[in-house]
Amino acid sequence: MTHADICEAVVIAREEEQGQAYLCAYIVSGEAIPVPELRVHLAAQLPEYMIPSHFMELEKLPLNNNGKVDRKALPAPDREAYTEAYEAPRDALEMQLATLFAEVLSGGAIGIGDSFFERGGHSLKAVTLVSRIHQQL
Repeated sequence: MTHADICEAVVIAREEEQGQAYLCAYIVSGEAIPVPELRVHLAAQLPEYMIPSHFMELEKLPLNNNGKVDRKALPAPDREAYTEAYEAPRDALEMQLATLFAEVLSGGAIGIGDSFFERGGHSLKAVTLVSRIHQQL
């Protein structure tokens, strides 16, 4: 809420298919705010583990009859969508690594410029990724 362009915001913990929790932020703003800008803004105030993995812009937050945010009515984030420009792997090794990253992150296409942690990665997934890299490469 400290960002000048954000009118309303709520952050909730969601669960992915494998049962791992992640943070998702829902924001209402006057204009579109690039996700990297939001991450930089939050990084100045919060530790890395408290920065949401996903950001969703909404026209308004859904409210229940009591006027509180209806958390059950918040849409699930599109885990395939990513705001950074996609840059395809350039050779066979980068293709293998991108495939392993996508498997561990349960996401769509991974580009060579994508950040593991910004795409939903955390320390446990990093250990899994290192193990798979060691096994396959």
